Amino acid sequence: MLKDDFFTIKEDVGADNGIIYRLHLNASHPIFRAHFAGNPVMPGACITQMIKELAGVSSGIAYFISSVRNMKFLHVINPLENPEISVRLVNTPQESGCVSVSAVIYDGDTVFSKATVVLKPI
Repeated sequence: MLKDDFFTIKEDVGADNGIIYRLHLNASHPIFRAHFAGNPVMPGACITQMIKELAGVSSGIAYFISSVRNMKFLHVINPLENPEISVRLVNTPQESGCVSVSAVIYDGDTVFSKATVVLKPI
């Protein structure tokens, strides 16, 4: 679990068919010290896990990552340069009982990552 240690939720706001979370990143977290010392960069696995955890917060359901349909890394997330980021989630229920979550991670005009992750309730 990354929530409340790697990142904390500062606020959440309902948006068109979704929710926007404003997050604070913990630049002193061991993951950032290891990836990479002196130039911290958020690993892609942490981005995926963060999306899963935020989807669970918004729905109140614990999820398992079933698949990642697409993941685009457009800019690195360095917590020293961007200690706060926003994550916009749009959940689309699937007939299988899973949920498809489209996410955009950004700060202002800078889009760091876009992803679509399929989550299955545990």
